[in-house]
Amino acid sequence: MKKMRLLIVLFIVLSAVLTHAQSTEKTDIFIAPLAEVIGFSFKGPAFGGGFALGAGNGVAVGARFLYAVDTESIHTFEIAFFMRFYFKGADACTGPFGQLNIGAAIHEHEHAAFPITKLGVFSAGIAAGWRLPLGKRWYFEPSVRAGYPYIIGTGVAFAFRL
Repeated sequence: MKKMRLLIVLFIVLSAVLTHAQSTEKTDIFIAPLAEVIGFSFKGPAFGGGFALGAGNGVAVGARFLYAVDTESIHTFEIAFFMRFYFKGADACTGPFGQLNIGAAIHEHEHAAFPITKLGVFSAGIAAGWRLPLGKRWYFEPSVRAGYPYIIGTGVAFAFRL
């Protein structure tokens, strides 16, 4: 548990330093409702929704919250911090990106045989996507991600830049 806290604190500090070091006039701030199909289950995909909040140009940082349910009635609530790198450069807030995620996933199963299914686990992974602008403030964003404990997932966001 101490290692997880240390990683989260390190991630937040590094994110703040990189965001502060940017030399752009106006920082992109966004809120993104999202939908995902993700491998939180052994027998099939889990379907979920949530939202992400973030800020930054070139390098963006933020948090994402996802609630997913699969066909086995396994409910998962994922809370993750992210650091996103736009490949178009320091002033970019659209186009292709890579993203690092770190946080926790809390699982609950209605008819669990073992109490461990009600515990949270460390969640970490990488994502790749493309932010497609739809006018000045709106965008559509497809993405894929891989990591632990979900193995692989795909999602979309249709969101608003503040």
